[in-house]
Amino acid sequence: RRVLVLRQFHQEGFVNQYVLEPTTKPGVLVFVSEAIENIPKGYRARETYTFINDNEFEEVFEIAEPGKDFVLYSRARLKRMP
Repeated sequence: RRVLVLRQFHQEGFVNQYVLEPTTKPGVLVFVSEAIENIPKGYRARETYTFINDNEFEEVFEIAEPGKDFVLYSRARLKRMP
């Protein structure tokens, strides 16, 4: 397909498959779900990774119920320690 695909396996039994969305912002990767296993039909998910510098990035996970907009589910900032 010539597109980056992200597949996540969660301990709760969900399996999310995302595709990378085109973006014009350098240092930002946005993945939108194309399939979610073991959840009611119509749910969507979005993962956004923002690279702050060489040692730090932020991960934002959003979910949308059927027919609704994305809402924030979790946000994590990860930083490499010296």
